[in-house]
Amino acid sequence: MMPVLFTLGGFTFRTYLVFVIAAIITAVVLARFYESPRLKAQGKLPPAIAKYSGEALLMAIICTIVGARLAFVFVNWELYSQDLGRILELWRGGFAFHGALILGIPAAIMHARFRAMPLGKMMDLFMPFITVGYGIGRLGCFFNGCCYGQVTEAPWGLVYQAIDTAPRHPTQLYSFLMIMIAAAILLRISRRNFAAGNQGGSTLAWFLILIGGYRFVVEFFRVSEVYAFYLTLAQMVSLVMVVGGVLVLIKWHHQLSP
Repeated sequence: MMPVLFTLGGFTFRTYLVFVIAAIITAVVLARFYESPRLKAQGKLPPAIAKYSGEALLMAIICTIVGARLAFVFVNWELYSQDLGRILELWRGGFAFHGALILGIPAAIMHARFRAMPLGKMMDLFMPFITVGYGIGRLGCFFNGCCYGQVTEAPWGLVYQAIDTAPRHPTQLYSFLMIMIAAAILLRISRRNFAAGNQGGSTLAWFLILIGGYRFVVEFFRVSEVYAFYLTLAQMVSLVMVVGGVLVLIKWHHQLSP
């Protein structure tokens, strides 16, 4: 793997941090400067979202990073309890996606209400591209050499030299591919909702279902500690995500019914 991209002027550019920055930039550019103008030109973007979308994206990015970091620190407290300064060393990696959801989604809901933005349409606009950013972040995990898989005899197994010499499932690449498929599905759903002119919001439900489902499956190939019922903690949280997504989707369809 390649945890360090390059060194310039005594400063080390860590690959993981570069990919996190690339993920943020990609999500912002696609949502704010590609999809928003397209929808605005079609007259389908609510004025409040057009006005505050940049602010909403910034808030979402901050909350997801903080939530993901705090969740990782909580689960791996033994790594930080003796040196609290390490918590701020974000460039070394160490983020838990489920923590991003726990803080990010409530923050997005409160911000939408504060700015009088239609929550459903805001979710339709942002979720596909936030998902793209999430996928790019998984590539950062790949080059950083973290979140690796179990030993495998599959011909595509990769050796993580910092761990051992055994070929392992490249679970980061599995994640990247499945997340990008999910992003494409979410974008299709989002555009269908905007074209239909409904209140939107089903992208959030499908995001929870697709991302929760992908993570549940990938955990079977990833090196993770079993928590209970032969499942890892991430799998249990992912099941909650899927169930929550199904409930949100049922409620959404009920609201559309005459």
